[in-house]
Amino acid sequence: MSLKDDLTTQMKDAMRAHDADTLGTLRLILSELKNFEIDNGPQDDAGVQKIIARMIKQWKDATNDYKNGGREDLVAEAAIKLAVLEKFLPAQMSEEELRKIVEEIVQSTPNAQPGPVTGMVMKKVAGKADGSMVAKIVRELLS
Repeated sequence: MSLKDDLTTQMKDAMRAHDADTLGTLRLILSELKNFEIDNGPQDDAGVQKIIARMIKQWKDATNDYKNGGREDLVAEAAIKLAVLEKFLPAQMSEEELRKIVEEIVQSTPNAQPGPVTGMVMKKVAGKADGSMVAKIVRELLS
């Protein structure tokens, strides 16, 4: 079963369970996916995960804005959406595991520069780590 089919199945389950929060988030994901597919063609599981990862980043940014604005009601709503979204991504790597990978790449690369090293790390971890965390570790190790 593809990830897209899994999203549809879980949306139907949320409808039956009258779980409005989960249902709304799943509809949001499927809508975002449909809009992306209109422009770029059908997506496989990796493509769907990229879309979900982008949505997670957007909601985390929104959560920070809500906190700065003192809107705790919106922070709680965003937290619910993030919890649903994160269920569809592979488990994220810990900072220690990520640091080991970055160290290996930095040691194997002569004249390591932050941009290229970050790109190589992101290719290697392929959706299992947050880009901002990778960039932070790369900057720490190269400074």
